[in-house]
Amino acid sequence: MAGESLENITKLERDVVIKTFSEQKIPLTLTMERSANHNYVYANEFFPVVLSPDSYKIMSDGSGVIRKSVQDAAMFAGMVCRVEFYFNRVGLFFMTKIIERREGYFFSIPQEIARIHDLEPKSQELSFKATLSFAARGNSSVTYECIPPCEEYNLFSKPVFSDIPPEFQNAAKNMLGGFIADAKKSMSPSVGNGLHLIPVCRYLVSPLAVRTASFQGRVEPMDIIFVDEQRFVAATGNTTNLLELEGEYVLTFEFDIRPEHHLKRTIKVPCTVENIYSAGEKRCFVCRYLAIKAEDSRFIMEKKTY
Repeated sequence: MAGESLENITKLERDVVIKTFSEQKIPLTLTMERSANHNYVYANEFFPVVLSPDSYKIMSDGSGVIRKSVQDAAMFAGMVCRVEFYFNRVGLFFMTKIIERREGYFFSIPQEIARIHDLEPKSQELSFKATLSFAARGNSSVTYECIPPCEEYNLFSKPVFSDIPPEFQNAAKNMLGGFIADAKKSMSPSVGNGLHLIPVCRYLVSPLAVRTASFQGRVEPMDIIFVDEQRFVAATGNTTNLLELEGEYVLTFEFDIRPEHHLKRTIKVPCTVENIYSAGEKRCFVCRYLAIKAEDSRFIMEKKTY
């Protein structure tokens, strides 16, 4: 892609990678490119396909074939796609064209295999971020970083149902109805005006943007999908980032006021997880503020456009 600098592995390393494919079980992930950074792919256009080691074969010359039984691979036929994998816990990828034949879906590993570099958040994403902290055993502190997701959630605009891609709106509508019905018939905390449930449903019914990190096992930040003067919603598809229901945390917001002068505003507020919504491995943690200063509440309200 124009303007992108890639760090390719050496020819010797490439030879080792190809040789290893026949000796080790390495899952592959097929995605379609859509972003300029080569890291994120929005899956509402093309779902990622994870190939188990027994669903494909790579020969010593670098040619490969995906078994015809992998029906999801059919949507990549005739297209150039991105193939991601971990080698010795290092994230790598290459671009290849998938060709459909009677025997299966064929591809070849090019001479260029590149290292995956972790995405640096965009400037508009850096203008607002948060952390969730809590005391662990031995008085140590654990902190989860939270940043706006790559896919825009309009954090300071009123959530509307049309934000959800049309193909997922029916599922989101059914999910939302279930959440509201559960809240009415149970002793769970009030959902308030329920606006935060729109991005919650959107997150849970939509495929997550696919990201392979530069190093396997690295803890990724949680996603911020909603914030107002009463609640904050953090979401994740990473099961290592888990908050406890009714657990108490310290939430710290950081806003860029005048980036050119490095002027920031920090808001620190205790909060509790009042609800957890889930689908598969995805989790949304609704955090309600336990105490917030009037001037901080007013500042957040003024940031909203409704």
